[in-house]
Amino acid sequence: MNRYIALLLLLAVYAASFSADARRPCYLVGDFEVFFDGTPVEGASASTFSVLDGGYAKDAWQVYFLGEKLAGASASTFKTLRDGYAADSWQVYFRGEPVKDASADSFSVMRHGYAKDRWNVYYLGTKIDGASPDSFRVLRDGYAKDRWNTYHCGRRL
Repeated sequence: MNRYIALLLLLAVYAASFSADARRPCYLVGDFEVFFDGTPVEGASASTFSVLDGGYAKDAWQVYFLGEKLAGASASTFKTLRDGYAADSWQVYFRGEPVKDASADSFSVMRHGYAKDRWNVYYLGTKIDGASPDSFRVLRDGYAKDRWNTYHCGRRL
């Protein structure tokens, strides 16, 4: 019975790590103004504004995350990926924060918060030191492995 409770707690913690993506962001686009959760989005162009997945949105000139400008993001090339990840031509983002050292041109989202590019593997936007992207595989229940190691929720075991 204790094992069952421990598994339920682990699943609850795992699900909570994705709760920001599960919550539908509340953007409202009016005739001349854009709002996020009842607050005006500063500088947003209502005529070109579009709501994307995972709390992201953009207009012709800016990208936004949860109603705030995403500094340096290119609106013309910005796209959402999955699980809170997004990218433009130069930068990868996780829940509105740049993913350090990520290569936008080779970045791919795997499953369960894991992602990789040509040189690195990431978990929830954080690089997993020493993980090998060429042999990295996501298993289940937060587990993953590469040629040399096994990982759980981004930590080497």
